[in-house]
Amino acid sequence: DFNILLLFILSSVMLTLFPGPDLLYVFSTSLIHGKKNGIKVSLGLTTGLWIHTLLVIIGIGNLLKSYPESQRIIEVIGGIYLLYLAFMSLRSSSKKENEKPFTSSNIKSRYFLTGFIMNLTNPKVSLFFLSFFPGFIFHQSLPYSYQFLILGGLFFIQALIIFSAVALFADAFSNKLQVQKQNKKWDKIQSLLLAIIALLLLYP
Repeated sequence: DFNILLLFILSSVMLTLFPGPDLLYVFSTSLIHGKKNGIKVSLGLTTGLWIHTLLVIIGIGNLLKSYPESQRIIEVIGGIYLLYLAFMSLRSSSKKENEKPFTSSNIKSRYFLTGFIMNLTNPKVSLFFLSFFPGFIFHQSLPYSYQFLILGGLFFIQALIIFSAVALFADAFSNKLQVQKQNKKWDKIQSLLLAIIALLLLYP
């Protein structure tokens, strides 16, 4: 039923466009460090969606739902990692110009990994998929696992397109404001943003 698939895509687009930490981090990364790094974050975030889709298919989503303590462990690990990045990025922005900043040597090479971990350590995505996908079963005889895989692929495609578009928009916007020429000031802002996202993961 292609009407169900179309409805799924429209619903997915609306959900992705809803302001949240992922969208905000893509925007801030592109604003401060350029569209290339913003797209790396986008790829990391959307690659994580495949893992959540597979978890739903093999039934681990139900396990997370049954054992909330496992969710907390995953969220705490992700929160600690993001707090570490926030601290190191903030420390690098305070260094003298002749010192090698942590941001250029490590953070920029880890944009994909940061986006991936941000998504992967949010078990609420798996639980969301678990409750969202069954409402869009579009074929009477095709196994649910295949249908969930197709739905996950569609969600991945639209999310990557939207995140990449946000990255391009933020980069164009930053060129007008010359944000990327004032990296140290904006690095501190992004460090604060990372810390806020981490606290959102850590907050029960």
